[in-house]
Amino acid sequence: MSAVSALDLETENLQGPVCQHWARAQRALLAKAISELAYEEVLFPVWSEGESAWLLTLASGASYSFQGPKRVWGNITVDPDSIRRTADISHTPELSIFQFVADARMEIGMVPADMAWYLRDLQNTSIADTQLTRLNAGTTTGALADMPEIELHARLEGHPKAVTSKGRLGWGQDDFEAYAPEFGGSFQLIWLAVTRDSAAQAIAKDLSEPALLRAALDADEELRLQQVLSSKGFTAAETTLVPVHPWQWQNVIPQWFAEDLAAGRILFLGAFGDRFRAQPSLRTLSNIDRKEGFDIKLSLSILNTSCYRGIPGRYIPIGPRLSDWLAELVEGDPFLSRSHRTLVLREVAGLHVRNATFDLIAGVPYRYHEGLGAIWRERLDSKLEGDERAVMLSALHHRDCKGRPLVAEYVARSGLTATDWFTRLFDEITVPLYHFLCRHGVSFIAHGQNISVVLRDWAPSALVVKDFQGDLDLVDQPFEELESLPQDIRDTLPKKRPEVIVHNIQTGHFVTVFRFISEAAAACGLIDEATFYSLLAGRLRTYQQDRPELSERFRLFDLFAPKIPRVCLNKARFEIGYADSDQRPSPAVGNDIENPLHIFDALSHAHKEETCP
Repeated sequence: MSAVSALDLETENLQGPVCQHWARAQRALLAKAISELAYEEVLFPVWSEGESAWLLTLASGASYSFQGPKRVWGNITVDPDSIRRTADISHTPELSIFQFVADARMEIGMVPADMAWYLRDLQNTSIADTQLTRLNAGTTTGALADMPEIELHARLEGHPKAVTSKGRLGWGQDDFEAYAPEFGGSFQLIWLAVTRDSAAQAIAKDLSEPALLRAALDADEELRLQQVLSSKGFTAAETTLVPVHPWQWQNVIPQWFAEDLAAGRILFLGAFGDRFRAQPSLRTLSNIDRKEGFDIKLSLSILNTSCYRGIPGRYIPIGPRLSDWLAELVEGDPFLSRSHRTLVLREVAGLHVRNATFDLIAGVPYRYHEGLGAIWRERLDSKLEGDERAVMLSALHHRDCKGRPLVAEYVARSGLTATDWFTRLFDEITVPLYHFLCRHGVSFIAHGQNISVVLRDWAPSALVVKDFQGDLDLVDQPFEELESLPQDIRDTLPKKRPEVIVHNIQTGHFVTVFRFISEAAAACGLIDEATFYSLLAGRLRTYQQDRPELSERFRLFDLFAPKIPRVCLNKARFEIGYADSDQRPSPAVGNDIENPLHIFDALSHAHKEETCP
């Protein structure tokens, strides 16, 4: 049975319905590829007045035509149904992302071996996208808005910028169906016992190891686990209990940690406890049997989007103390705690098991140091009040079967105008993120999975921040607000120059999140892009005007510069290929792009001057 037909085992006629979903998913992925690769200046389509379409001529001789508006960020919203392919050959194959990559091979520039890996990346992404297309067929934004958060997560398209957003290289079809969120699978965790001198562990001062264990196992399962541990001649006092993703146990731990297993430093105990389900990040899991407890982030040594999804060891010792410091910072800042409501999902515990075998060789690829670890994080639903609900920002631009984005449903249910709703979004999400940076020198990499919005009466009411180990930076300036952060934490976290760290907001938040929300909102007639970015600029300017004491820092962290760097995620993959490295890959940087905040801020000032008596 093919991978495609395996996507719907309950369908009597396997090929018919699945092929329709496959064709739709292919067109959507092709439209995304053309749009993002043109945005990253890998491809250069031109507008033809005569054809009333964009024309893309490739070095291979093939060409594509398509329609779609150009947006304020310079990207084109490609209409999937409008794409046509022509070539200097007599036979034109069925429209496919794979043929497109072959056609654009000279522009992409990868050697054949890396191109084969890229095609595998695309094949897996296509399988997942086909399942999502099938899953979302007939589903309206009304139905999506009523879904529990974990169910909604399973419907989302994934990274909006990465063409290979669901490559999951290392997984087979059974793994997709068992562990990918769009397939709805749930599973128990595997538990290992590790001798205490083999593991680095940090726990929040208000928690204990038994409390972490009880968050994933009920009393009966905990007793059963302890009995298995005792039968192997060990006690809980001698070992640390480590949860492991089932795939990681089957495919990584026995091989990478063979010496530790043979020496008895690591003991396999088995599968125990509650059922968990993957969030869109794949390695972060939510307990679906009980709402109390914690989400658990586990090492998962598959290549997905840009890197292998392991757990780095360097941040483990600081995680709980950093989380507590952030929570105390918010509590002591009236702007974040009273004027606005900011929720910090604390990382209450972390654990990392060093691999002594790979440590013998300097410079081995980073993934071999990240094979066994876990982070326990507070659950978002434990922070909500009454009938509040929260969604990741990446959900707002998700479109239903009719092309309507979820944000349009939220606006309609709130009873607010689109202008008022987005004003609240900027006030409750963007302005506090900017405040963190300007007041405290703390910057979150604010992409659509790290940042969530709390909705009360379907309108934005609070900011949720998470993922501090690797996705939080400090400014490299001597801000007095950072002096309360312990020195060892400051030494561990990345420190960046003001002109660099500001891009956690400009690129991580505006380009990676708002670019797609404003596009979806404009496409359905909810709010035009000029109004969207004028509102955003206006709310940030109001924040600045109300705090003249921070004027020097506003100059340091300038969100209104005429141009900002073009950060290229796909182009980076083309440049580095698929070779292993001892460092996680960094995005490529292209030519600068025009900053919509500068454009609409300037227009707003010009309008005010024209209307002044």
